[in-house]
Amino acid sequence: MNDRSARRTPPAAPAAGFTLTETIITVGLVAVMLAVYSMTLTSTVFLRRSQYNTLAANYIQEELDTLRTLPFAELLTRTNGNFLGVAFQRGAWAVQNVSGDGQNKRLVMSAAATAIGDGTGVAILPGNYRTDFTLQAKVKADVASPSGWGAGLVFRYRDPENYYRFRYAAGGNALDKVYHGTVTTLWSNSDTCTTTNPSGTCWTWQTLEVAAAGTSITVKRAGTTLTTLTDTTFTTGDLGIQSKSGALISADDVSVTEGSTTTWNFESDTAGAFPTAWQRLSCFDLPGGNCTLTVADYLGVSTMKQVTVTVSWKDGGSTRSSSGTTVISQ
Repeated sequence: MNDRSARRTPPAAPAAGFTLTETIITVGLVAVMLAVYSMTLTSTVFLRRSQYNTLAANYIQEELDTLRTLPFAELLTRTNGNFLGVAFQRGAWAVQNVSGDGQNKRLVMSAAATAIGDGTGVAILPGNYRTDFTLQAKVKADVASPSGWGAGLVFRYRDPENYYRFRYAAGGNALDKVYHGTVTTLWSNSDTCTTTNPSGTCWTWQTLEVAAAGTSITVKRAGTTLTTLTDTTFTTGDLGIQSKSGALISADDVSVTEGSTTTWNFESDTAGAFPTAWQRLSCFDLPGGNCTLTVADYLGVSTMKQVTVTVSWKDGGSTRSSSGTTVISQ
């Protein structure tokens, strides 16, 4: 057999790429996947938007219900002002695990909130309004706190414009009343601490205590009674830890006595998170959330107030809002 007859033409290689049928199937599958993705995305956006709308409606209703319980004289005229009668957390609070100063886990406010008056952060204790009680806590200001800082306890706290406060600062101690946003110092002294960086006594743990019974208020620091006085403005309200004028603060071993004593030392709480038992959700927990209250005479009649509550938030790069209105008579 000669070489020419031995040669054989090799079989043809399979055609490269997709056949028409395969292409049609692939395009169909991609279209189905895109449709499913689009439906999932649309559903997610819808659910998120519905959730925000529901939360906003709840916050609006809570404020409207609360306003109806307040003394009529406290419904002062305001336009896009702060909520009244509702207490909520403010500032960047979380449990942190820090060693070296005799305390381990503690509740830390690492960033201040926008000031309402001079209050730049507050963590409200669990529980409902309290009338008579003893509140004690270890509180410490951070060396990074700005000039004019103050740290302490708030009690009979109704909202950011109405409460009592026992605070300490570089200049001494003070017991304040905040009423309709105006601060009145009921008592103060010049028991100073040092601000040497970083070992000043201002930056160490301070044990603060408030005992309230009826109109009598007693405050103590490090177990020493500083003053006892009477004031009739607030008879009940929430309890909390407060930052004044941008103070960065820590709190630990917080206790409330009302017959029995309840204590929070945060050792069982998750580091990096806010304690679950302390959480009080508000409009500020919505993305970019904000809430405002407008109070005006209804049809020019001073014995009737029209109140409008608005909650706004960010959603997909847009600002959304919801409002509720009612009229309250004297």
